[in-house]
Amino acid sequence: MANIGYSQDFAARATSPVDTLIRSVLFAAVFLSLWFSFHPFASLAEPLAVTEEGDSANQVGYSTLFLLLAAWCLLHRPERLLLLVRPVLIVTLAWFALSVTTSWDPSLSARRFAFAMITIGIAGMVLLLPRNPRHFSDVMAAVVLIVIAACYLGVIFVPSLSIHQATDILEPELAGDWRGAFGHKNEASAAMVLFVFIGVFVARMRSPALGALIMALALPFLYFTHSKTAIAALMLVLMVSTIMAHVRPAVGIAVALAVVVGLNLLSIGSIYFAPVRTLVDAIMSDPTFTGRTDIWKFALDHVAQRPTTGYGFSTFWGTEQVVYGMSGVTWANTASHAHNGYLDLALTVGIPGSALVTLWLMVLPLLDYYRAPDDPFGAPLQMLFLRICLFAAYESCFETMFTQVGALWLILIAASFGLRFLAVSRVAD
Repeated sequence: MANIGYSQDFAARATSPVDTLIRSVLFAAVFLSLWFSFHPFASLAEPLAVTEEGDSANQVGYSTLFLLLAAWCLLHRPERLLLLVRPVLIVTLAWFALSVTTSWDPSLSARRFAFAMITIGIAGMVLLLPRNPRHFSDVMAAVVLIVIAACYLGVIFVPSLSIHQATDILEPELAGDWRGAFGHKNEASAAMVLFVFIGVFVARMRSPALGALIMALALPFLYFTHSKTAIAALMLVLMVSTIMAHVRPAVGIAVALAVVVGLNLLSIGSIYFAPVRTLVDAIMSDPTFTGRTDIWKFALDHVAQRPTTGYGFSTFWGTEQVVYGMSGVTWANTASHAHNGYLDLALTVGIPGSALVTLWLMVLPLLDYYRAPDDPFGAPLQMLFLRICLFAAYESCFETMFTQVGALWLILIAASFGLRFLAVSRVAD
């Protein structure tokens, strides 16, 4: 990875033990912070203290990571980041800024947009730290094993903080579902799916035994989160990514995008199209997708009211206008998100904004996957990034974790940036 955008000679000079240690520590710090968050093992029996100005721990934590990475990059050819500045990114960020000015809560949108810019910066800079894919693999394996071990230890020794309880203020019906160090079982399940992909990557890049160990630890934890969406998405991604690796680009991209269209048609389409609704009724025991259809209908009705700029960047759910101003309309106004990333984007940044993000983080990464040079050494890393992007695309048909500003959104952006880097540069050992 370190050879992205600069010569072999420079890479050779930058591989001293001290340099490698600094790179490893910074890289590990970023991903440990993302997966542990700044509130690990939080009690759900009482609400997390967050002020109107936002979560100070997140603000300080992510800002510190950004500054440390920026300082490192300034000494290691920061112009390499220009490879990521493509027209769609500029237009997308400009549209986000426009949605801030038209938001029904401009100050909140502005704060969240500033936070989003920090996470985007971290996502780009962190990819410059590993010296090569093997270094990436080694540090990532260590990070993942630490996180998984902490999650299992939490389940064993502090189950009240690692397993959903009937005393949880929100969603007590999830009692018994594992969440580990994460704040919700859906976050834990998404992380475990990513850990499976990382295990496959480590097995191919560094050690079959170590990769198998990671997968053997992640899969049981994934099962006990009881997240059907994540489990189904895992199998779907493995199948689609395998197909993409063995077919022509046009076919592979068509298959990947067809799955997104099909999942959204099956879910949201069941609200409006009778044949789809009949099919869902026939194949599913719960045709409401555990109550999601009410939320989707509520969200779509409000997208129709402000289809162009939306209600403001990362500003709709949980606001006073929705929770209190729309009370009595439907219980869906109390939801924390739309359970569909594409809908959430349309709500907050409008339909054009949703289309731009989809192009930036889903369509173009698929093109970049096929544009990358045929390099057996870099292929496992390329496949890892592809699987993360596919998982985000498919998971977002039923959840919103990868389109809300935060840790998992950062990981998706990093994966899309990674495919961009690999498409425009040569990965060398």
